[in-house]
Amino acid sequence: MTTKTAPLRIFALAFLAALGLLVTPAESADPGSKEAPSIVRMIDFDECEPVRIQSKIMEVRPDTGTIVVVEREIRGVDVENGDRRIRTSYLNREGKPESRDSYRAGQYVLVEGVLHPDGYIAAFVVQEIEKPVEKKTKYKPVELSKKGSRKVRAGAHAQ
Repeated sequence: MTTKTAPLRIFALAFLAALGLLVTPAESADPGSKEAPSIVRMIDFDECEPVRIQSKIMEVRPDTGTIVVVEREIRGVDVENGDRRIRTSYLNREGKPESRDSYRAGQYVLVEGVLHPDGYIAAFVVQEIEKPVEKKTKYKPVELSKKGSRKVRAGAHAQ
């Protein structure tokens, strides 16, 4: 009996696999919505850690409405927390509102939000900033610094 059902099982498995390839992925619940699929609508703040980043935009993903900074996906927020609504503020250098689409790779931004356990950052504020000034430290090779200190010691003993 098992030999007669084996070809039927293989055929059924192949049929289901082909059907799975033909089916399109599920769309959003509201097909008329033009919002980016990456807007965070619900968040548990107890599971998230506060984050503040100043860095360069590595990538802009217009299809999802996200940007990538320090290898983290930055998503916008639109949540209700009790009686108040929290939405991401996109700001220019002067602190004035700006379109989410105006950011490009290579710009420096300040991102304030929370790090979600899934790895993305739910941003409350994304603001364009000037390139941060880095402290420049001059380093001497170890051998040169040792030679310099020996000369000083030798000169001190000679007197």
